Amino acid sequence: MSQRYFLAQPPEGHTAVLDGDEARHLSRVMRAKPGDSLTLFDGAGRSWPATITSLDRTRVELALGEVVTEPTATSRAVTLAVALPKGDRQKWLIEKLTELGVTHLIPLRSTRSVAEPTAAALDRLRRGVIEACKQCGRSRLLEIGPPQSLADLLASEPETCLRLLTDREGIPFATIEATESRDLLAAIGPEGGFTTDEIAAAEAAGFIRVSLSQQILRIETAAVALAAVAGQGHSA
Repeated sequence: MSQRYFLAQPPEGHTAVLDGDEARHLSRVMRAKPGDSLTLFDGAGRSWPATITSLDRTRVELALGEVVTEPTATSRAVTLAVALPKGDRQKWLIEKLTELGVTHLIPLRSTRSVAEPTAAALDRLRRGVIEACKQCGRSRLLEIGPPQSLADLLASEPETCLRLLTDREGIPFATIEATESRDLLAAIGPEGGFTTDEIAAAEAAGFIRVSLSQQILRIETAAVALAAVAGQGHSA
């Protein structure tokens, strides 16, 4: 057994405890037993080789090896503010953005948004981040912030970063990306697009309209395309 598990509670010395979903998965699904080895990560860049010392259906105790610290990324941060799609498409979005090394996700409320980022929905998304990190080997969680309206986003973000708003009529994103290394914030609207008023407000706030494709992209496709290009040549 060499799977990765999320450690929600800080370790105490050279021991750690898993409970909740992680403990149930180990005991009921994986049928783990004392002596089995696995890897723990805390979502903040630290991981440990670990050995199970005892377990039951709701609690797993482990002995830890030496901590491994993932280097802090020296490249820019990538923040995507996304008007979330509906249903299972959110899960796919979170999985791919985690794999691509996106730093932050802001659930965005816009005029034509179709999915409401409720507390329950955000809890599911954050669990999806953990699952994606377990699968892809990432030790720093994609941070999902509180929902924001587009107006609040335009007013709150620092102007020191490269600020973009996706729009089919904008300039090609790759043209800008080739010459930029600043932290990046990109707003991705719903499938109906941003309204004329929203685009005008974004441009007045210093956002640059960029196009990702001549085709009409789904929300999650646009987010993944932007994240993939933004990550070329930059560490996650």
